[in-house]
Amino acid sequence: MTTTEQKRSTVREVIAAMQAYTLALRPAEVKLNQNESPFDVPKEIKEEVLARVAARPWNLYPDFEAMTLRSAIANAHGLEPENILVGNGSNELLATAFGTFIDPGRPVIFPRPTFTLYEQLVKITGGVPMPIDFDPSTGLLPLDTMLRTIDSVEDPIVVVCSPNNPTGGVLPPGGLEALLATGALVLFDRAYGDFAGDMLPPLHEHLVTFSTFSKAWGLAGMRVGWLASTAALCREIRKVKLPYNLNVISEAITATAIERRDLRDRNVAAIVSERERVAAAMRTIASVRIFPSAANFIAFRTTDAKHVFNELWRRGVLIRDVSAYPRMENCLRVSIGTPDQNDRFLSALKEVA
Repeated sequence: MTTTEQKRSTVREVIAAMQAYTLALRPAEVKLNQNESPFDVPKEIKEEVLARVAARPWNLYPDFEAMTLRSAIANAHGLEPENILVGNGSNELLATAFGTFIDPGRPVIFPRPTFTLYEQLVKITGGVPMPIDFDPSTGLLPLDTMLRTIDSVEDPIVVVCSPNNPTGGVLPPGGLEALLATGALVLFDRAYGDFAGDMLPPLHEHLVTFSTFSKAWGLAGMRVGWLASTAALCREIRKVKLPYNLNVISEAITATAIERRDLRDRNVAAIVSERERVAAAMRTIASVRIFPSAANFIAFRTTDAKHVFNELWRRGVLIRDVSAYPRMENCLRVSIGTPDQNDRFLSALKEVA
């Protein structure tokens, strides 16, 4: 047996067949490739929080239940702490929920193209991926087809991100309610919901909602996400969640940020305004076709995505090549930055598209 064969025998076949979720690191003056907020937390808030954390013993574990942060989130949304779980980014909580609910062989329905981590997690947990391909240029997720597919299988789980990454499209009005009315368990990722003006949906016995502080709140470096659901579902998810999964610095900074919702609202308003300005400018470029977006990014199709991507990077502007996604041939995605960053992108795009 060769060394390679020996290595393969130690790894589950489904894992060996997968590609790791990764992102090539490229330096750039204008970084618009990861849907980050262009606005940092004010320095005075950083200093205030870090002073409080410095006074805390670092040799002791954080609060096992993260009650300070869970209570702050719950209070902000009129819920109870038992309706909230927090984690090291919403990705960790998604992985935890998938491990809680998906049995081997259970069908899992999701739109495609979407965040590739969903399908990976379905395969890891042994579920049966049932992607619903749709046309991203419509700006809408394929609700009707999803509903028909739910009716055609037994005991499905639905995973949906609205606004959707990487397309920017959304569920049609009443879409989440229609999905819940089928009786299927819905895992709803609203990472970009703040940019669409969406509120946290009401609790439902078949709904788990995932949110993040990485986008609208500008705290991507802290890696904090949270989920909301009924107390009963949260108790089950908590059995799978890793202990001590949030450090004291991230918890303190996030709890303080919640008190300054005005900063988040100001940042969201600025990003949404810039999104519309950038979209209008992109529509004037003949070789560019943008997809409707309710998120903090814009996906668009051009005649030669590789060429445009590389030429933008040569000019100091880094965006995301999403052309490998299904139905997104020759497509790119640009995050909305500051006005100056967006102007650099638009100027460069006009030169190379």
